[in-house]
Amino acid sequence: MRKLPLVAAVAAAAAAGILVPSGAAEAAPSADTQVTFVVAGQGGDLSITAGPLGAIVPNANGTLATGGLPTASVTDNRNGSPRSWETTASSTDFTGQGVTIPASDVKYEANAIIGKVGGGDVTGQGEKSLGSPATVVTRTGLTWPLEIITWSPALTVDFPTGGLPIGSYSGTVTVSVA
Repeated sequence: MRKLPLVAAVAAAAAAGILVPSGAAEAAPSADTQVTFVVAGQGGDLSITAGPLGAIVPNANGTLATGGLPTASVTDNRNGSPRSWETTASSTDFTGQGVTIPASDVKYEANAIIGKVGGGDVTGQGEKSLGSPATVVTRTGLTWPLEIITWSPALTVDFPTGGLPIGSYSGTVTVSVA
């Protein structure tokens, strides 16, 4: 009969958590914790967007046309840090009414640049003639995983001496990023 009370006492102690299995009283020399994290920007790209249409207005003196173009934006979601990029603008000749205005008379300027979030510098390069592709915005030292830089472009087209005949003139301005 003594066995029954001993078995009952062991069962009660085990249920109460008083009994410790053999070897469990010793602390483990190390413990592992699995950690997971996500690096934003991994596998991303560098891209640019700009509005498809723009209109500028001749001045009262008949010497140039000027105005704002739709907003341009560069999205950088690439790997690595620090990162850099450069935006260039180029233009075709503007034509109309039998007249050609050379691309060298077209000027582009990136204004109101916003969106910098991580390290380095974003710099507008001032008004640039587009006779050949010209750097208009540079970004250096980017350390943030995702950044979108946006600006308001201004465009000026200088008229030839003596002005232009009445009518429409058109050309294409292209912005690119690398």
